[in-house]
Amino acid sequence: MHEQHFQDMDRNPGSVGDVLRLIRVSDTTSRSSIARSTGLAPSTASARVDALMALGLVRESGAEGSRGGRRARRLELVADAGFVAAADLGAHHVRIVLTDLAGRIVADTDALEHGAATVPVAAGPRASVAALWDRFVELARDAGLDTTRFRGAAISVPAPVSYPGGSIATPSFEPSWHGAVLPELFAEHTDAPVLVENDANLIALAERPGPDRTGTLVAVKLGTRIGSGVLLDGRLHRGVSGAAGEISHTPVDGEAAIGCTCGVPDCLESVASGGAIVARLRAGGRQVGGTSDVLALAAQGDAVVLDELRRAGEHIGRVLSGIVNFCNPSEVVLAGAMSASSVLVATIRGELYRSCLPMVADALDVRASSSPRDAGIRGATVLAIDEVLAPARVDELARAATERTA
Repeated sequence: MHEQHFQDMDRNPGSVGDVLRLIRVSDTTSRSSIARSTGLAPSTASARVDALMALGLVRESGAEGSRGGRRARRLELVADAGFVAAADLGAHHVRIVLTDLAGRIVADTDALEHGAATVPVAAGPRASVAALWDRFVELARDAGLDTTRFRGAAISVPAPVSYPGGSIATPSFEPSWHGAVLPELFAEHTDAPVLVENDANLIALAERPGPDRTGTLVAVKLGTRIGSGVLLDGRLHRGVSGAAGEISHTPVDGEAAIGCTCGVPDCLESVASGGAIVARLRAGGRQVGGTSDVLALAAQGDAVVLDELRRAGEHIGRVLSGIVNFCNPSEVVLAGAMSASSVLVATIRGELYRSCLPMVADALDVRASSSPRDAGIRGATVLAIDEVLAPARVDELARAATERTA
């Protein structure tokens, strides 16, 4: 099975992989600036760069500003040294994006004339993985990419995912996927690392603030279901088994409108999710096909729908306040289809400011994602690239290259 911990391993600074990470996050990096930043001897820093250039991951281009002597050559990641795949998988949709190692999109199923990709979710995880892999290969070839330069992938799923094993737990989108370990299934098709992650965790990664990506935030996916991801100092907080942030299964003071696989009576998802709102409106005689209809009615000022959204926002905000008080984030970011509802977002914001400690609320920004539809796929791309270029993984590549030439 492909391991999922390379990017999270504690590091001794100054390795080949650490130097690559520094080059990736810095706008102006040269051999001399690497030596200054890491404390490495200039000859050692230069040797690390040479190793990265030999791997085809780094090149020199242009020059940094002069410090009084010869202008240093600027180092940069070779973005086209490979490509990764990101897939956003749901019960009724799948979106696949291929990007270079700098995260620039080179292929996107949403941009194709013949429509989005299809995956036989109901046929089970093995058939779905085989279909996903075939789609990765087809997209790469259509985009003129060399499939031997495939570096890895990350798959977003709307369900808890165990860590570090990668098995899917109690998925509401397709119960037959319970216990599926997608990395093991992808290993039948590729030796490259393939990760699977909860969609809300990936939204948290996509919204990670600042150029150094070290912020603390809570991301919430508001759609047919509800999910949450927690980022502490730039790193996902997954908990012991990977279930951290699963606020959707917290009991609330409300009546369930839909069933939930968790078994908790009147959990947040069964009471306040988009799916619950749809079910409640249908029970009241409204012709509502899904969450898009709810949003459309809210935009028209439908009083019943607006009341439903406000009640849902109050429930969600109260549950979120416990997490916000605990981890004191700078931001709560709301994504997913239902985050397009200004009433829902405003109610959650108001409840958080009302329920949280003043010193927590004073430092808190509650906002909707600027691109809620893309947040999950962007997070999967971040996860895939961070994994394939993780310092520990790059160090392994450098060691193997040294052994081959020894």
